Amino acid sequence: MQIASRQRFPRQCSSRQRTVVSAILLACAVAVIAVAVSQWLFGVGLDPRDDTIRRAAGIGFTDEARDTLFSILPVALPALAAFLAPDTRPGRVTVRLTRLVYVVYLVIGVLLALSAARYGFDDARQLAEEGQVFIDTRAAVERLVLDAVWLTLAGIGLVFARWNGTRERASIPEPVKLSPPQA
Repeated sequence: MQIASRQRFPRQCSSRQRTVVSAILLACAVAVIAVAVSQWLFGVGLDPRDDTIRRAAGIGFTDEARDTLFSILPVALPALAAFLAPDTRPGRVTVRLTRLVYVVYLVIGVLLALSAARYGFDDARQLAEEGQVFIDTRAAVERLVLDAVWLTLAGIGLVFARWNGTRERASIPEPVKLSPPQA
């Protein structure tokens, strides 16, 4: 019976395997964020009205950047990478890189959300340039709220990665200070 229970549970992953898996997860998150930035800033379509603010607002030109950035992959993969990172030096580097990925995600996310809100709140500009209002104020507020939820989740991931790093440092014993010999 003891042998059967051992076969059901997979053996523990080594520190090296956990480091590799963490690095792969982190690389996937970076790739998703990079694709979203590319879609937003460099994904100009053939329509001359297509610019970064309209793409951020997602009004039907090349608007995949919002769906790519504000999704589960760039938010959850870094957290999972930090969770799986071992307590060794490569694991601590992975946690530091996770924090960096979250900071980049938050900066890009805030810029994308504010660009979309700027376009959505400017009904007069939309009416003058397109002849109709694509995103009204209500829709802009709804998108801004949803974007804030994704950014909050990324902020929680950043805090989780910081907590994970603090726990790792706390688990390393501090050297004992010895007083100098007295004469």
